[in-house]
Amino acid sequence: MVEVRSRGVHVVNVVVTLLLMAAPYVIPLPDALSDVGAKILGVLIGCTYGWITVGIVGTSFLGLVMLGFAQDLPVSAVFQEGFGGETFLLVFFFAAFAGILEQVGLGEWIASWVLNKRFSRKGPWMLSFALLLMSYLVSFVTSIMPGILISWGVLSGVCALCGLTKENAWPRWMAVGIVLACCMGHSAWPIEVLSFTLLGLYQSFDLPSIGYVPFTILNVSIGLMAIVGYVLACRVVLRPEVGKLDAVLAEGRECPSLTKEQRQIVVVAVLFFAVLFVPGAFPDAGGVVGFLGDIGTSGCAAAVLALAAIVRRSNGSSLVDVASAIRDGVPWESLILVACAIPLSSALTSDEAGLQPLFSGMFSALFSDLGGGLAFSVCFVVLVVALTNVMGNMTVGIISVSLLCSFAPAIGANAPMLTVIACIACNAALLLPSGGPTAALLHGNKEWFSVSREVYAPAGVAVGSFFASACVSMVSIGPLLF
Repeated sequence: MVEVRSRGVHVVNVVVTLLLMAAPYVIPLPDALSDVGAKILGVLIGCTYGWITVGIVGTSFLGLVMLGFAQDLPVSAVFQEGFGGETFLLVFFFAAFAGILEQVGLGEWIASWVLNKRFSRKGPWMLSFALLLMSYLVSFVTSIMPGILISWGVLSGVCALCGLTKENAWPRWMAVGIVLACCMGHSAWPIEVLSFTLLGLYQSFDLPSIGYVPFTILNVSIGLMAIVGYVLACRVVLRPEVGKLDAVLAEGRECPSLTKEQRQIVVVAVLFFAVLFVPGAFPDAGGVVGFLGDIGTSGCAAAVLALAAIVRRSNGSSLVDVASAIRDGVPWESLILVACAIPLSSALTSDEAGLQPLFSGMFSALFSDLGGGLAFSVCFVVLVVALTNVMGNMTVGIISVSLLCSFAPAIGANAPMLTVIACIACNAALLLPSGGPTAALLHGNKEWFSVSREVYAPAGVAVGSFFASACVSMVSIGPLLF
């Protein structure tokens, strides 16, 4: 009887998903909403419901097909945008490389090293903070995706050493915390693409200049406060069971030495990240660096993986088994969700959909009615965080900063400070899979989440922690810097 009821519920959820996607084709539309925009919103709402109730893979493929109909495009073009774009390729190559690190046991070695540190052995929650701080630093010096995938590998190593599985709450909360930490760490740089773009937009208005040093100080403060707030919420309010962690930390564990194979992979890792990020740091350089820049980031990643697959040791064996790393290390459900989120975000922000002018008009009316600088500032952060969990962060940033620079001076809000906060708030996209590739990667994680809806509670706490840290910064350190 229970099985029959479960099948019935599943059928109902599938029907509801289909109806939500098809509704804009048959129901009357508001005058302010274009036909294409309504159909794309229908796909967004249907996909969000389906990801929660039906499943990741089927809903994502259905969403890609419906996006083709909504935009009157060949379905193959939508699939090409999702699976053939730079973002998808980078996530794929990063995941494959994370699989290589896991293959040789580097994730477990790093986990042993973290568990052996005096700071981490002060208790499970100090270990939690150390893990998130490590994720923050990895993302700070590399990027969001490698930070997440490498840190998830370390989390898996910690859980393997402590006997924790997806049935335990602590790994799930830490998996989300790692994504939060990586989003915060990557946003601390003013030269990061999103931040650099929004700062350039801000400079087109006649407003006080924004220095790189106060930018970094403010966003590092917000990010670290958000991480501390998240760990405190887990510790004081949510209180997941951490008895196994306590036992392992009390027992102590010696960190083994790196094997020869692991040292070789460390060299490959240094080469991998060097060829990925050095060209971006020196865009005008010539020679080898300029050549790497011409190849592109995904081309460099593919070249390093190809080299690792081709090189043989002295005994004739492969340096790494790339095929096994791809087969066992790549989270395919997450990548399929990423492939759906990419064209969906692009469609939501396209000129054909007409949603950007609609949102701009709605929020212009909202901001014009706000009389105080503090009320404006709080509503502005709420707006940015809400929209970035639905649409692409670049579009949200451009819309929000344009509105900010238009209304803030007359209302008395601190435009430089809020622009800096917008640069980090646009990356706080964890709550909905449609928020972008990062959120899609999180919601597709099947190692720690049996279903996508298990992500919403910790992701909601993470977004709330960020919002609280942003509000605290607006009335404390922010006015001192800007």
